[in-house]
Amino acid sequence: DYHGHLSARIPGTRKFLIKPVLAPLGSITRKDIIMVDIDEYKAVCEQNWAKASGKRQVTKLKAPPRETMIHAAIYDARPDVNSVAHTHQPLATAFSVAGVPILPIYNQAAPFAPETPIFPSPRLMYTVQDGVEICRTLGDRMAMLLQGHGIVVVGDSLEYATVHAIYLERAAQMQWVASSLGKAVTMPQREIDVMKENMVYRSYDAFAYFTSLLKKRSE
Repeated sequence: DYHGHLSARIPGTRKFLIKPVLAPLGSITRKDIIMVDIDEYKAVCEQNWAKASGKRQVTKLKAPPRETMIHAAIYDARPDVNSVAHTHQPLATAFSVAGVPILPIYNQAAPFAPETPIFPSPRLMYTVQDGVEICRTLGDRMAMLLQGHGIVVVGDSLEYATVHAIYLERAAQMQWVASSLGKAVTMPQREIDVMKENMVYRSYDAFAYFTSLLKKRSE
């Protein structure tokens, strides 16, 4: 996802790590990663991006993604969150366009219970007020859809957020297929609770599996 981005909170600080804006994902190394101070970013983001908007040369600057406010706002509002993923994956985004929340209909979708809230606008998230509205929609959930835009997944670790961004797309696929065959029935609450807890520690194994599929390259 060329426009997507993943971040990780630096424990014990009001800072987080994120990739540069529009940087080709296949060429990013650890030296390219940016450290963002939440308070500084909120203070200057609107002015800086008003100046940079529409300029292609911004890709040559070591600046964070345009929607870094999503990350800054969520870290500020949710001390339980240590990683945020924002992507534009097609099937989950299609659910947002249809106004249909993704439901906990099978094991990997349990963390999205009771359903994914939907932010009712496709606009890009630049401003402090945008961040307030994003957090209001997300609440205490682990994932949300942005109507006609993409998705946000949060977690207590980078591994959790990454894996569950993948699982959210799988859940959308599962729900789409189930709905075409009949009714997509949510899991019983007892099973949801068990699987939500189970997915916390299984995220690390799943992350190791997915990263094993990537071609290794030297930095």
